[in-house]
Amino acid sequence: MLAIISDIHSNVEAFEVVLKDLDSKNPEEVICLGDVIGYGPNPRECIEMSERFDITLQGNHEEAVLFLAEDFNQKARQAVDWTRDQLNDPKADQGANHKLWNFLGDLKKREKRGDILFVHGSPRVPTREYVMPRDVNNPDKMKDIFAMFEHVCFVGHTHVPGVFTEDNHFYFSSTLNNTFEIDKHKYLINIGSVGQPRDNDNRASYVTLEGNKVTWHRLTYPFEKTMKKIYEATGLPDYLADRLKEGK
Repeated sequence: MLAIISDIHSNVEAFEVVLKDLDSKNPEEVICLGDVIGYGPNPRECIEMSERFDITLQGNHEEAVLFLAEDFNQKARQAVDWTRDQLNDPKADQGANHKLWNFLGDLKKREKRGDILFVHGSPRVPTREYVMPRDVNNPDKMKDIFAMFEHVCFVGHTHVPGVFTEDNHFYFSSTLNNTFEIDKHKYLINIGSVGQPRDNDNRASYVTLEGNKVTWHRLTYPFEKTMKKIYEATGLPDYLADRLKEGK
């Protein structure tokens, strides 16, 4: 069994619930598709907790904290600046600060297992490109994306779990009863978000792959605790807390 998680977004409460569930399943490997940080109130803790994974990829929030918050809106840019300050905390041990930055700096942008590709956003632009459900109405974009992987590509980034098919359909994981069987056709599969779901379901989301069976796991976590931390954090917009309750 392979477990795939993404978009933790500094939400330690959601992350702890997911890790506990992972421990109960004992997967052979865990791959994180990035955005361990950003938006939420516990970036340091979430980076430290991610060190246990076999692979963690770079998401657009890691890229933004390391370099520039390109194409970020004002609220997201505020969260990037706040996160950078937390990782440079002058009150923390400087060796610990350096370790966090080294972790981020060493992240790769893509990983392969046989004919399965893993990226944060899309195979075309691994950290930044969004592949949204509405993109099935853009056949040129989808054809280009599907041409860039062999069989299956797992992504996060949009926080909307579901399956894109090569004939330009998208199926929300909820309409699939949170299971999907991979066959000979090509699929782009979004695993959803651990720390900031956006499919009107505020439960944390991650995926397991066992044989050809993909399963989305949705887990309740104490989002009120995370919301309270965001409200109390000077520099993080309240909006980032409000959306946790709404799941959007």
